Parts: sequence; structure tokens; C-alpha cells
Amino acid sequence: MTALPKRSTTLAIAAAALVYFALNALSLGLVTPTAEWDHAEQLILSQFPALGYNSQPPLYTWLVQALFAVTGPSLPALLALKTLLLTLLVAGVAAAARELGLSPARQWIAVLGLALIPQIVWEDQRNFTHTVLAVVVAAWTLVAVLRLPRRPDWPTYLALGLLLGLGALSKYNFGFFALGLLAAAATLPAWRRVMLSWRFAAALAMAAAVFAPHALWALSAPSAAGEGFDKLQMSAGIGWGTLLDLASGLGAMLGVLLLVSPLLLRRGRGGGTDRAPRPGCRLLWRAAGVVLALAVALILVSGARDIKEHWLQPMLFYAPLLLACHAAPGGRGGRVFVALALVVLVAVSVALPGQALWADPQRPSRLNAPYRALAADMRAAGARPELVLADSDPLAGNLRLAFPDAVVMSARSFFPERLPAGDWLVVGERLAAADASFRRWLADNLGLAELAVQRAEAPLHHLPAQTMTLDWALVPASGR
Repeated sequence: MTALPKRSTTLAIAAAALVYFALNALSLGLVTPTAEWDHAEQLILSQFPALGYNSQPPLYTWLVQALFAVTGPSLPALLALKTLLLTLLVAGVAAAARELGLSPARQWIAVLGLALIPQIVWEDQRNFTHTVLAVVVAAWTLVAVLRLPRRPDWPTYLALGLLLGLGALSKYNFGFFALGLLAAAATLPAWRRVMLSWRFAAALAMAAAVFAPHALWALSAPSAAGEGFDKLQMSAGIGWGTLLDLASGLGAMLGVLLLVSPLLLRRGRGGGTDRAPRPGCRLLWRAAGVVLALAVALILVSGARDIKEHWLQPMLFYAPLLLACHAAPGGRGGRVFVALALVVLVAVSVALPGQALWADPQRPSRLNAPYRALAADMRAAGARPELVLADSDPLAGNLRLAFPDAVVMSARSFFPERLPAGDWLVVGERLAAADASFRRWLADNLGLAELAVQRAEAPLHHLPAQTMTLDWALVPASGR
């Protein structure tokens, strides 16, 4: 059995990632008290336990609920959770590189390659939630699969089964990654031997058991659970045009990494690429091929018309590992690659708080929105609601931070069975306009046709010359 590299490099990589992501979260939290869209959604959904909420699986929301049980609704808590998950992602990629038998230098290449995938280094820190969790679980699922031929014992099988189940609870497109990885593994003798085992069947049964409660909920609530498939804009006919969207998404996700990869793929004396790729590297190549084939098949069969770049993250996050498999990290090319990755990491660290600090006055960031000050204005006017109902998720989620004792909902995230009996606070950007879509929604769904609308106003964070206004109205229990 080939000895693996020592764990010291993997631990050093994880520690460096933790410091990096923690500093970014700290700078973002110091610059603005406002939650981005996905975090705002979690502030709404995490108010109550459920087997499902909307078109996304519930695992991220369950994690937030567990965290808020200790901290209460808190933006710093959400940023801390994101920091932990991103650290686990980097640690998972490093651990996978170690399982592949890659040298410490190549392990660093694998994790620094993540910095050259814009959706991971930028969007995952800026906003995404479910996608981040799905990629984290995918990374550790890959570690378990790579470890299986070397350690085909019960802990490895059970860890694999648990990870497969948690991945399905993280984001549905995790299934593409899992199916592609296992199908590719079945084509290689070392993995086929360990998959033809009743322990592997037990692992699959465990995965099914973990996912089953949510699956039953999805079957009982098809309109809510099926919203994610509606986003694909499936229609009759073959989605030929969407194949171009898929190619565009692949280019956006992997284009930078592909452009710089020649720096590391030198051949010749003193550090050429491997002539005989490791079995684990062959597994990754085959998994990538199967995953892409599955994506193409889905597009052609379903007629899907809308493919988002970030949906590809759980399927292809391991592209830097493929580069590391064949990299010659020494020499000038390796130094240039590392320098480019570090420049990107520093630029992202500056740009994250810069969204609010240096926002375009004509197009301010959501992070400039002064929701806390606006809520204070409402409280000063006597608002002490049991329900806050807003016209959007970002508004509703941020108002939960200001009204932590109230139930908070939005027109999109609306749960009529949980409406409280006390006073309601209705908030919207155009609530005073009789023709506003939110006013029509309130009238059609709650019978609230007449509202005594007031207005709150506050300067934007870091743009004090500009203000934001919100319309709001108190609806007393006696008036409904």
C-alpha cells in the first residue's frame, strides 16, 4: 500500500483558510449590518423547524436554526457559519489531494486553484448558502470515495452513506455529482471491488434513510418543492440552445483556471507531468465526463432553457484537483500561478467590504441599505408587532434582525398556517401606491385593502448624501 503524504500540509492549508475567511467575514461584518439576499432568506426560514421550505433542500436552514438556538438571529452568526463551511471546503479539497497521493506542493496548487474559480472565491463568500454547503459535502464525499479502496471498513462506508444523504439535503444538483462519481468509480477495478459489497449497499441504504423524510415532504408539497425545476424553464422540445448556456457557464467557471494551467503543465527535465496518472486522478477525469454527459442529457431530454453558472459548482469544483494531478509546481510557472492566486485572494478581500464602502451612488449595493435605522424609526413611531410582513425576502430577513421577537415573512416566503394573532407590521418600498403589486397581493391573500401608510427614511450606509425610504403600516388585531 502506497504511503500517503503527512497530514501536516492539509492541516496548514485548513488553518490558512480559516484565517483568510474569518478576516473577510470580520471586515464585511464591520462595514455593514445588512444581510445579503441568501442570508436574509435564511433569517426568514430558520424561524421554525420543517422537513422542507421551498425549492431548496433544508439542511442549510437546519444548521442556521441550530446556530440561532445559541446566538439568536444574528448576522455575525451567519457569517461565522459561512466561514466554517468555506474552511471545510478548502480542507476537503486538500484532504482529497492527500488521498490522491499528491505532494505538499501539489496540494497547495489544488486549493489555490479554487481562487481562480470566480463563483467559488467571490460568489460563495458574497452571497450563496445552499451551493456552498453542497460543494462542502461534495468535497468530503470525494474524500470518502477516494479512501474506500485503501480503507474498506465500516467507518468509511458509513461516512460515505451519511455524506451522500447530507449532500442530497444540501442541494438537489448534488445528485449529478454523486451519480457521476459513483458511476465513474464502478468503471475502475479498485473501486468496483469495494462497491460490490453489502457494506456499500448499507451505505446507500443509509443515504436513502437520511434523505427520505425530506423526500416525503417534497412529494406532499410539489408546488413548493418543484419551484426549483420551474427555474430551469423546462418546455417541450429539445433544449439545443441551452447547450450554449452550459458551455458559457463552463467557460465562466473554469475559463481562468484553464488559461493559467499551461504555467504548470510543463513537460521535460526536472518536473514533467505524470506519465501514468494515479487511479484517483483517472477517477476524477471519468467523473467529470459522466457529470457533463448527465447535464447534457438533462438539457436535451427536459428541454431546460435556463442554466445558472453556480449550479455547476458541486459538479466541477474538483477541476483544480485535476490540474494538480498533472502539475509540475516548481519553477517560474509555479511561482507565477501562486502569485496570481494570491492576487485574486487579496483583491476579493478588498472587494467584499468595498461593495458597500465604494458603491456607485447611482447603483448602491444592497449592503448600503439602512434597514436597522429604518426599523428604529418604525419602533419610535410605536411599531411593536407580532408579525412583520414585507414585500421581499431581503427586506423581511433584515427586519428580523431588527424585530427578533416577531414572526417575519415575505410575499415569497409566506406561511399562512403560522400567522400570529397579534398586531402586524406591513412594510414595502411602494406600499403607499395603490397599484403596487404588493398591495394587490395583500388584498388578494389577506384581505388588507385599506392601510394607514406611514413612511420611514434613513441615509444609506457609506452614502450619507442619499436616503432610503420604506412605506409601512400597522394592522392591529382588532382591525382584521
